[in-house]
This record gives sequence, C-alpha cells and structure tokens, in this order.
Amino acid sequence: MNQILLQAYKDGAGASLSGAESLPLAVYSDRDVFNQEALSVFMNDWIFICAEAKLSQVGNYFAITIAGEPVAVVHGRDGQLRALSNVCRHRGTPLLDEGFGSLSKHIVCPYHAWTFDDTGEFVGAPLTGAIKPDKEKHCLPVFSVECWNGLVFINLSQEPEPLSRRLTGLDDYLGWFGLSRFKEAYHMPAEHWQANWKLAVENGIESYHLFKVHKETLEPMTPSKQAYYVADSAEWTLTGGLMKDDRSTLAKWFSGKHPDAYNHYLLIFLPPSFIGILTYDGLHWIQVLPVDAEHCTVIAGGLSEHKVCSFEGAEFDFTRAFLAEDKVICERVQRATRARIGRGGKLVELEQILVDFRHYLGSRLFGSQPEDFRETKEAERFIRQE
Repeated sequence: MNQILLQAYKDGAGASLSGAESLPLAVYSDRDVFNQEALSVFMNDWIFICAEAKLSQVGNYFAITIAGEPVAVVHGRDGQLRALSNVCRHRGTPLLDEGFGSLSKHIVCPYHAWTFDDTGEFVGAPLTGAIKPDKEKHCLPVFSVECWNGLVFINLSQEPEPLSRRLTGLDDYLGWFGLSRFKEAYHMPAEHWQANWKLAVENGIESYHLFKVHKETLEPMTPSKQAYYVADSAEWTLTGGLMKDDRSTLAKWFSGKHPDAYNHYLLIFLPPSFIGILTYDGLHWIQVLPVDAEHCTVIAGGLSEHKVCSFEGAEFDFTRAFLAEDKVICERVQRATRARIGRGGKLVELEQILVDFRHYLGSRLFGSQPEDFRETKEAERFIRQE
C-alpha cells in the first residue's frame, strides 16, 4: 500500500476549514485506498438501505450490494426486518436479484436450489446423496438492522453501537417538518456513474457548485448564495437554504402564516452515503454506494404524503435532469484523478461540509479525533419550541 498517499489522505482528512485543501487526487482512484474504505467504513458503519414503507408486507425484500458485499433486507413472517447475506452458503451464488421483490415462502438459490427461510436458516438442499450438509453451519449471516424516521439502515459489523447514539441530537432540528406524515415511498432506478463514491458524495452535499453546474435546475430554486450552515459533527451534518418563492403576493396571502422553517430546506448528511433534502412537502434523497475505486451506484428516492405510481411527470424529469448534470461533472473530475502533476487547492467557506465528511473518514480510517459539535445561529429557525 502507498504509505505516502495514505499519510497525505490522513493529513487532509484531519484539517480544519482554515487549512483545508482538496484531498490528493489519487485517493479517488487508488485501489488500495478503496479497499481500506470498504473495510473500515462500509463494513463497519450504519449504511442507509431503503425506505421502511417499501418493505411493509410480509415477504417484501430489497437486495443491494454494499462495497462488494451482497445483502438483502427481508420482512419476515414474524413481522421483523432482517438483513441477511445474499450469498448462497453452497457455492457463493447471489440468492435474490437486486432491487425490490417478494418471497413466496423461502429463499431458493437459482443454481442448485439450496433453500433458506426468511430468518436465514438453512432449510435443506436436494440431491446431496450420502453427503448431508450441517444445517447449523450453513445458515446465512445476519446483520444488524435499525430504522430512523421511516428509513432502514444496516450495519455489517459484529457489535455495532446503536444507530440512535450515532444520530444523537439530530431529531431536535426536524420537528417542524413532521416526518411521520410521510408514509409513501419511492425509489428511482439505480444509476451507474464512472466516478469514485467520494466524488459523488462531495458533489451531493456542497452547495457551492449549484450556480455553475445547475444554472437552470437547482440554482433558481435553491440559490448558492442562500445556503448556510445549521449544525455539524463528524457523525451527521445539517446545512440549509432559503427556497425561492415565485408565488404571487395574493397567493402568499391566501396561504396564511406558517413557520419560517417552511420557507427553507434542510440538507441532512448521514455519512458515508445518505444525502437527504427535507422540506415541508417531503424528504427526498440520493444514496451513493461504491462499486470499485472508480465507479459508484447512485439511487434517488423519497418519502412524502402522496403515492407515486410512476416516474413520469415534471418532478421526476427535474430529478433526472439535475442528476444528469451531476453525473457529467463527477465523471469529468474522475478523469483527472490519475494526474501526476496537477493537484487541487484551497477549500472555501461553502465547502465546510466537505471538511465534516473528511473528519468522518479520518475517524473511521485513521482513528483521528474529529472537531467538536458546532451549531450556528441559523439553528434557531428549526428548533421547535413547545
């Protein structure tokens, strides 16, 4: 492993905003760096999977690959959600096709029909002759599952800390929005980007690029100039911004008074991979999952009060449009990550959230001590006084 690159990564991940610069470009393409991130981050932390509402019925499942590890979350007949390894204990075949589905009863391997129940227990295998596989030794590994505000997270490590401890204090800023109202979920088809997962995350969390990359999509609605900080830590970060209101004066008068928070959005960043935008109308997100050092998967989804029957219409055309813009710019940056002479430079104030993300990475990869929790005066807008 390139120790010089790792040391530069560690130094960059530990810097505060005043001294922060772009990370070494090679950390976005180096295979050894990626493998270390897969082990230390994605195999050892809470990873967002999907909306709980999409798994509401017995037999519902969602299968996905996290940094090379196939997993499936299944709604069991006992009413519990379980995260299971999606790898057959016989010859390693993926059991369930990726995406959402529904079990008729058991999980049956498509290769040799080895069968498991919805708790991961090995039920049996056909035509084994005199060889009888030990049932206890051939069960599927089971991982930790927790839900937060209608979102499902899993942790692949052996003894994870509770998700609630990881997210301590976050709910204090969300009360005005009434997340319990949002019962309907949607997940758009996965997109495959030729970009390192960190590039996609960094692009998704900072507002600095909106005025340039999203001139006709996001910028008119959520201008870069109106973005601000709310609260941050290495475990979660909240930023916000004023949403432009194009309604007429009469329409605003008819709508009556409402809390100032409803004029703003909150960007909820739960590293390593969940980026949510919360408004009074719903919680919408993108999740970023690594594939290899130079490729990632990006999935958009959301929760609202209204059922989504298809991905047609202006709302989803808008989402596809700004994601296409993001994909182009991230893939453009990726092409330069193998530069030997070229390098990045200073981060600016609107990129504080990148510093938070790097402190998170530093804590997981290098055991670095992140900066203390911080709250700005903008937080007062979102803290609901009973």
